[in-house]
Amino acid sequence: MHYFRGVDARRAGRLALVLILPAFIVFMGVWASARDSSASPLSISIPSRHIEAPVQSQGAHEITLANSMGLDYVPGQLLVKVNSKDALNSLVLGQMMDCYGLSAGNEVLPGVYKMTSSNGARFDVANAASALKSTGLVQYAQPNNIYTMDLVPNDEEYAAQQQWYITQIKAETAWDITTGSPNILIAIVDTGTAYDHPDLNGKRVGGHDFYNNDDDPYDDNGHGTMTAGLAAAIGNNGVGIAGVSWGAHIMPVKVLGGPQGQGTDEMVAAGFRYAVDHGANIINASLGSDETSPIEEDAVKYAHDHNVLFVAAAGNSPDGKPHYPAADDTAMAVGATIRNDSPTGFSSYGSYVDISAPGVGMLSTAWNGGTLGYEYGNGTSFSAPLVSGAAALVWSINSNFTADDVRFILEDSSDDIGPPGWDEFTGRGRLNLTAALQLAQQLTSSGGTLPTRTPSPIPSPTAQEGGPTATPVPSQPAAIQLDSTTVSPGGLMAIIGTGFGSGETVSLVITSPNGDGRSIGTAQTDGQGGFNAEVAVPKDMPLGAALLVVTGTSSQKNASVDITVVLGSSLGQSAITGVVRGAAEGTVVHLQPSLGVNSPDATTQPDANGQYSFVNLASGFYTLSASSSSGQSVGPYNVQLDGTANDVKKIDLVIPQKRPLAFDRVPSLVNTDQVVYFPEVGHTLKGPFLRFWQSNGGLAIFGYPISEEFQDISATDGKTYTVQYFERNRFEEHPEFAGTPNEVLMGLLGVEMTKGRTFAPEVPVAITPNQTYFPETHHTLKGSFLKYWQEHGGLAIFGYPISPELLENGYLVQYFERNRFEEHLEFQGTPNEVLLGLLGIETARIDGWVTP
Repeated sequence: MHYFRGVDARRAGRLALVLILPAFIVFMGVWASARDSSASPLSISIPSRHIEAPVQSQGAHEITLANSMGLDYVPGQLLVKVNSKDALNSLVLGQMMDCYGLSAGNEVLPGVYKMTSSNGARFDVANAASALKSTGLVQYAQPNNIYTMDLVPNDEEYAAQQQWYITQIKAETAWDITTGSPNILIAIVDTGTAYDHPDLNGKRVGGHDFYNNDDDPYDDNGHGTMTAGLAAAIGNNGVGIAGVSWGAHIMPVKVLGGPQGQGTDEMVAAGFRYAVDHGANIINASLGSDETSPIEEDAVKYAHDHNVLFVAAAGNSPDGKPHYPAADDTAMAVGATIRNDSPTGFSSYGSYVDISAPGVGMLSTAWNGGTLGYEYGNGTSFSAPLVSGAAALVWSINSNFTADDVRFILEDSSDDIGPPGWDEFTGRGRLNLTAALQLAQQLTSSGGTLPTRTPSPIPSPTAQEGGPTATPVPSQPAAIQLDSTTVSPGGLMAIIGTGFGSGETVSLVITSPNGDGRSIGTAQTDGQGGFNAEVAVPKDMPLGAALLVVTGTSSQKNASVDITVVLGSSLGQSAITGVVRGAAEGTVVHLQPSLGVNSPDATTQPDANGQYSFVNLASGFYTLSASSSSGQSVGPYNVQLDGTANDVKKIDLVIPQKRPLAFDRVPSLVNTDQVVYFPEVGHTLKGPFLRFWQSNGGLAIFGYPISEEFQDISATDGKTYTVQYFERNRFEEHPEFAGTPNEVLMGLLGVEMTKGRTFAPEVPVAITPNQTYFPETHHTLKGSFLKYWQEHGGLAIFGYPISPELLENGYLVQYFERNRFEEHLEFQGTPNEVLLGLLGIETARIDGWVTP
């Protein structure tokens, strides 16, 4: 959100000299000669402090009039704060008001009144503001500025997974502690809320529309519905998404309206006051400006003085300048991060940033022209409600916490993802919901208090215009690759680049056939000149052939790739085929579109040979599963298609028999050289599997056994082997290799887990100590992943890399034939910086043998 300032009180003072006494006397003489001598004394009705439904001017009309005049404030209006209510009955102030044709209307904040001039568009806002302040009875007088929504920044980064941010902020484990109290009320001060949305229905408490001056704060833009869903959408209801606080109620306060999401200072300040006066615990303000105003500062202070936590979006202008109201002292300013815990390219930064939260590819509840559904959004507007929802959960632990207590708990428990300590990009860290609730529980049970805060150091901004100076990497040309070269308007696209300058900003531009270039954002390269970026194609992008061009802003190195923009539909030419092993009569194969596809769910039954197929499939992501009449099931597997006839995924499915008894815990026994019992999981390890486990890293590499040995059909070749499952893999005994190092092999779980996905081949790179290229799979291994691979068994243990580095669930990952590597920056500099994925557990879960 953003609003553009017109003439504010400070500029008004520069435009008109402060009136000294002689000038005031002359001015009053002119006024007296023009005034009707029969005019009655000024009489003003002052409403009570609680405003149930204050009288407002016609907001939409005022904004339309201002827009038609090219103004960014409402003509003919001032917002005036008087020293006391008695000042309104002062003869001096009354005479000055009469001179400008001003009359006082409703009280927006305590002591702040909207004054409207009968001179309308001819009203001189600057001179009137200065004249009123010269009486000594007015603290400030300012224009009634217009707010304009600035929802999507230029450098968009959409996430490819639907609610990745939930995992990123550690919400799942937090929900084991609490899903939120219905006694906590979050005020969504925004464009209103579609409170009849299936994921918001029944959560509304009160609310008011200050834009249309009524008690129905229904959304007409969509922005407020998205922020409400992220904060408090109903969870565990089988519908749509889960908000951070399932239990909290929301108070929709509509202060912005129309397709551009516009409102005035008066509306916004009155909205903040309404929320405070009607019982809100938290105000979520996903709006702001690069300039402050007195009424805005008063409104934020009013919330703090009444123990209301004020959470505000830090802004979407990365220029190092403050953004208000987030930069107000008592506001909690929230910056935006991406899935690898770096700041986004658009997030505002500076000394006022307190905390950060995910802000790209945020799937939430949507109102779109009257249609209720779900959409993605980018911006700090969508980071702030995650923090608001988190605050509601902390308050659910202890209702006696103050607003400052809740704020400090959230900040002090956050994950420090930037330089050690506070920094101007991520504040004190990225929101960690589980840690916050644990700290809240600890303080509640011990009766402890948070330590007194000391001001954070305020360094000079480190980001530079155009990005840091780059050091070219001459050993290889610049190159880029995409997850798919066929995209839809508004669709998601993952880009991997290599060969650019070290540590530079690269610009991402799509050029359409008519030659128009459209920026889709920027990315930052690493020390080797590589980058990963997730972006969205503009929704209004023309269909047809286009060119994606990436250019280093410092090195001027560039690379491009042809893409095709097609209208997303339910029809395409791709197919999914395969064989269902273990299929019996009544077996059904299910295909469900999950991202970027409009088609309905589909089912089919395998033929007598177990073969199945789905044809004419469009570009997008799907989930594939199968179930038998006996209740056994397998899946879901993620399947990615590009919509072309050349993309045919062959995926064999194995319907498991009933859950093997091998997954049941067994009685403890005495450990020997031949058998070891693990009481942590209730399973044993013996014979060749024990020797292999001990010789190749043991617990650190494979984790605990989660089953005993049993006979299983391999999903890779369809043969039956003696197997045993571990947390991070599966061991297979191969008697044909008895007496050789290959008698025990790890299962190809990396291959099995990704058999429905497409990984574009990477551009070959020069082999150095820090990187190596495998022509066998056309993928590169580098950095910390290469070091881990080399030190822990290499090809014999993990196999070849079968994917590039990817961003998944907040982690940088890479798939290998036999496992998945994950980079855990929270353990940077320790042996746990790279961990193996829990593919043994994930595979057994797909087969229905273990539960989450």
